[in-house]
Amino acid sequence: MSSLIDPYIPLLEYLAVWAVIVLLAIALKADKHGIIAKPYYVMLKTQVFNSWMERIGGRFRKGWLTYFDIGAAMGIGLTIFVMISLILNMFNLLTRPSVSGPALLIIPIPGVTIPSNIFVYILISIAVLLIPHEAAHGIASVIDKVPIKSSGVFLAVVLPGGFVEIDEENLSKRKPLTKLRVFAAGSFTNVVTWLIVILLITNFATSISPLYNPNSSGVIITDLVPGGAAQANNIPAWSVLSQINGTSVQSISSLQTYLSSLSPGHHLLLTMNNGQQYTIITQPSPSNNNRATIGIYVFDYYQPRASFLPIALPYQYYQTLSWMSVILLGVALVNMLPMFPFDGDRYFDTVLSRLGFKKTKNARAVSSAVSLILLGSNLILSYAVFGTIFPR
Repeated sequence: MSSLIDPYIPLLEYLAVWAVIVLLAIALKADKHGIIAKPYYVMLKTQVFNSWMERIGGRFRKGWLTYFDIGAAMGIGLTIFVMISLILNMFNLLTRPSVSGPALLIIPIPGVTIPSNIFVYILISIAVLLIPHEAAHGIASVIDKVPIKSSGVFLAVVLPGGFVEIDEENLSKRKPLTKLRVFAAGSFTNVVTWLIVILLITNFATSISPLYNPNSSGVIITDLVPGGAAQANNIPAWSVLSQINGTSVQSISSLQTYLSSLSPGHHLLLTMNNGQQYTIITQPSPSNNNRATIGIYVFDYYQPRASFLPIALPYQYYQTLSWMSVILLGVALVNMLPMFPFDGDRYFDTVLSRLGFKKTKNARAVSSAVSLILLGSNLILSYAVFGTIFPR
């Protein structure tokens, strides 16, 4: 009976926490202070963020105008790029799956579409996506004197983020350039953030050098393959592998080079940087029976400059950056699809109006339908070809 109940314990705990939050909000009349609590979300509305965006937009107005003008111009490119990318990927999924890319729908709830071991990386990435995205909409509004009705932060289910509620009626009366700036601001800022993340990834060793030696000196065993040789010999995760049969292992590439010459059934002596040794027998790779594996997932080890620094931090930092790179660019592009209710729909409407179209309703309906078909086809075909993919 206990085994049947155990999987539901986290859900029951989650529901209990939300029940307490909602009851406290009601008892303390939190809504008078701008705190709105419901069974599935908590929202804090405050004028502080409005004032902050107004100050930032006011102090650097010329710089922000240039920034958002670039974003407004790039909006067209982002829309065209995402449409072409979805079309090409759809055909590749149908005809050449090996060269296609999976389109994944990420629901940030552990065990639903993502495993628990990457849950924190996803949450951080979504927060980095949403908060600057909404702030950009707000700043783009205030530099052209479009009022902000409200702003704040929220936690919806497990999803953190921010929001900015713009005076839509006021915005609708503004000139096209103002609208284009506001509508493209969020996705453009996500793309800029993505470029910064890519820069950090490509210069990873340099970015961690203040806290860790930038030269790798071994490999961290981040996880074990179930039933693999390492697990069978009780090698603990987060050990640092430094030698194999007396040969130094400095990095992932040196480990791969050493293993590439071995065949399954080979005896190896693994030495960790703390002196622990383990004797294992290599196993065949699931993808190639002639290739030897030792059943570990690894990441380059960077020695901490201070003893209190965790050895796992560079790996966790890299994983966070990797997920940011995927989520930031993916959402920025999808958000510029000319499809309701994305920003791309209103951007498309403004472009049509600027081109002289008096009635844009039909064109928007067609573009929304086409975009939905393309996006839906990519998601469905990706699931059919790749299944549910959980990157490690």
